[in-house]
Amino acid sequence: MLKGYLALVLHAHLPYIRHPEKENFLEEKWFFEALTETYIPLIGIFDNLLKDGVDFRVTVSLSPPLISMMADDLLRKRYLMHLNKLIELAYRETERTAGTEFASTAWMYLERFDKIRDIFVNRYGTNLLQAFRKYREKGCVELITSCATHGFLPLMKKKESIRAQVAVAADLFTRQFGTSPRGIWLPECAYTPGIDEILKNYGIQFFFTDTHGIMYATPCPVQGIYAPLYTPAGVAAFGRDPETSRQVWDMHQGYPGDYWYREFYRDIGYDLGIDYIGPYVGENNLRIDTGIKYYRITGKTDHKEVYNRAVALERAAEHAGNFVFNREQQVEHLASRMDRLPLVVSTYDAELFGHWWYEGPEWINFMLRKLHYDQDTVKTITPWEYLNLCPTNQVASLPMSSWGHKGYNEVWLSPPNDWIYKHLHKAETRMSETAQANPAAEGLRKRALNQMARELLLAQSSDWAFIMKMKTAVGYAEKRTKDHIARFSRLYWAVNNNDLHEDEISLLEKVDNIFPDIDYRVYQPDKPIVVSFSRRDLGTVLKSNKVLMLSWEFPPKTVGGLARHVHDLSKALVAQGQDIHVITCYQPGSPNYEMVNGVHVYRVEPGQCDTGDFLKWVDSLNIAMAERAQQLIREYSFDLIHAHDWLVFSAAKDLKERYRLPLVSTIHATEYGRNRGIHNDIQRYINQIEWELTYESWEVICCSSYMAQELSQVFQLPAEKIRVIANGVEIKNIQPKAVDLGFRKKYAAPYEKMVYFIGRLVPEKGVQVLINAVPTILRKFPDTKFVISGSGPYQDYLEDLTERLGVKEKVYFTGFANDETRNLLFAGSDIAVFPSLYEPFGIVALEAMATRVPVIVSDTGGMAKLIEHGVDGLKVLPGDAAGLAEAISSLLDDPGLAHRLSQAAWDKVNSAYNWGVIAGETISVYNKIISEAKKVGYAVS
Repeated sequence: MLKGYLALVLHAHLPYIRHPEKENFLEEKWFFEALTETYIPLIGIFDNLLKDGVDFRVTVSLSPPLISMMADDLLRKRYLMHLNKLIELAYRETERTAGTEFASTAWMYLERFDKIRDIFVNRYGTNLLQAFRKYREKGCVELITSCATHGFLPLMKKKESIRAQVAVAADLFTRQFGTSPRGIWLPECAYTPGIDEILKNYGIQFFFTDTHGIMYATPCPVQGIYAPLYTPAGVAAFGRDPETSRQVWDMHQGYPGDYWYREFYRDIGYDLGIDYIGPYVGENNLRIDTGIKYYRITGKTDHKEVYNRAVALERAAEHAGNFVFNREQQVEHLASRMDRLPLVVSTYDAELFGHWWYEGPEWINFMLRKLHYDQDTVKTITPWEYLNLCPTNQVASLPMSSWGHKGYNEVWLSPPNDWIYKHLHKAETRMSETAQANPAAEGLRKRALNQMARELLLAQSSDWAFIMKMKTAVGYAEKRTKDHIARFSRLYWAVNNNDLHEDEISLLEKVDNIFPDIDYRVYQPDKPIVVSFSRRDLGTVLKSNKVLMLSWEFPPKTVGGLARHVHDLSKALVAQGQDIHVITCYQPGSPNYEMVNGVHVYRVEPGQCDTGDFLKWVDSLNIAMAERAQQLIREYSFDLIHAHDWLVFSAAKDLKERYRLPLVSTIHATEYGRNRGIHNDIQRYINQIEWELTYESWEVICCSSYMAQELSQVFQLPAEKIRVIANGVEIKNIQPKAVDLGFRKKYAAPYEKMVYFIGRLVPEKGVQVLINAVPTILRKFPDTKFVISGSGPYQDYLEDLTERLGVKEKVYFTGFANDETRNLLFAGSDIAVFPSLYEPFGIVALEAMATRVPVIVSDTGGMAKLIEHGVDGLKVLPGDAAGLAEAISSLLDDPGLAHRLSQAAWDKVNSAYNWGVIAGETISVYNKIISEAKKVGYAVS
């Protein structure tokens, strides 16, 4: 019986080391060793687990420097040369050790290196990131990010610097893996209050901290470290479990110290004569590790016995069994004391497995297989999955903390390294000031500013301070810090004195080439969201279409579902490399221009319309949109115009004809459908404009097959011109961070059930049907409250209806509900009801499904396709108050059924209504239209 969960978290990171100026650079071998001993062996393990059908979950943080090095053509080529040389040495070793006690181990190395080469070259074409993409897509590995260069955040002076470390990392991850990261490994697990707000701005849902970061939170954590805490910003913090840490990390008590495991500190690079080993070590016969080691730990003695691989693997299997047994005992104990299934978070540096502990990857293999086959008490899980299982968690303020000696930054701020911070702080200040002074640099000045950003990020790497503290490669760490600061300073003075030299900047771009698409504007003060750049697979450039989108509403101006659709779609398109510019209507309090999640948003104000005539206001809005678009078209070479609904038709048509740009439109609803026919002159006028928009469009996108049929019937559109692309929902924007029972009491008593509706208060939304069902429901379930959120012209009628039916005290009208209020009301509800008479899609039902509240909808329009009756929700005939009352009563009467429906609905939302998939389908429409438009002479790039 399942009693708890284990989250295995591997932090994969190396400092960015790339030296094109020298073919054989000693420190690049750190990367080559990590690939050979850790990352490729782990990939081999994961591949075999998948092949054998083992159900496992592992969380892997791939730091941006490591991603960049894995994707770099030069380093991949050099690694292959290194690997070939290693194979040559291993072959020579089989000859040298033939007939000796080392022979079998020598053959083990040769076979192992051959296998590593096969995985690297033949299986993944030298691009290991393909493997991690595969694991992510299959759901067995949760990939998360770390900061841009692993900068130690609590010791940074400027908020902009912390934000840049997060923003650049999130952007690189999104370009590389298609969607933004859900979690982050804070460098050195270092946290200080305020970081959570920055993480939230970039969609980061969770991070990790050392044990004391959770235990010293305020208020004290009720569940200890075995459930996450939400910070005040709503980001989940997971604490490291000390018991699993000791078992694996501890040099004295931990598994890696077993005497049968391979000895790390005896390598043939030091043991053999220089005449023999010289070609395989450093320049000038500098002795280094080769990775070929013949001895086992043996004991606390200089005398070492020969390594026996078979026995070492037996010990790894035994230790894996011991680890699993201990987790069973641990979660059994914890489950008896907690109100939920406990989570044990086991966090490690990935290089512990393979590099430091040679048998570590095999231990992970044995451990995951034993969890899968040998017991049912503990199951592996990712933090994201656990948050979805247990979305309600305690809110607390976390203190400043880190891991490392004493747990409060001492490793990174100590006498050997404290001298670096005055230089870093000065550079941070200069970077922010210079970025602010150059709001829109171009050409060589922009390149210089971008390179300043790279140099500052590289200087901030926590690795340099750590190396100085540990007194390993101190000279190299000091030189890297000084070099990056010096290059930054030179560029700073060049920019400020207008003394820019292209050959100098080109050289720095070649040497320090990390983050090829960085934009220095990420350092501009109070910049809320990073600029998103064209998607680049670090070596493979993908086409970035420039799209001009027209929409009369966009957050914070939100009248209906159109605003949320355009916001989420444009954000997802940017994440997949599209360059999106949205022109929308002005909203008081919002800037005329801003960057929102990488989307350029321009707000225009219609001219004064004193008559109050809505259609004249629409004409005025279109004139303002067209004027702003003309200014933009002079600056950008757009490939396509994307219009949303009839209110922007005039501007769209004018721009299409004036600049010969192809037009695509999304029709979210029709006047005919909203009113179930055309009944007056205004409706006829709008219906005519809708037809003209579809006529002028190259293709027409709609959100459901129901809408496609409506467009075909009402406007006689040919089927080949209509593309059905569903709406989606961003689950992280819907899930409440914590359920506040005090908040729910504003709407319903603790003993009352709560039925919730949210939407515009207009006849087609069917709220009157719900209210007519209330008396019947109350007769069987008198302790039920009906909460209605929204505003609109039908509100007075609906309130009067509650009074006439005698249920006014049981129906609560909240008025317009913002996203936060909506999320909390969904979370506090027992049922969500959407009794629409007309509904092209029904995105609000998706939002309800994403919060795990059981949903009842009308069997009409797009909603009919969203729900499978009795499987992931209930459907009733539109307008049928008696049927709706029966459906609501059935869920109130059977909580088990309600739970099953809500769980199935949540699974459907996760798999079928993902904005990443929707953006991909939209891009395919763009590409098709642009390709066809080029052939007939349209002005596309």
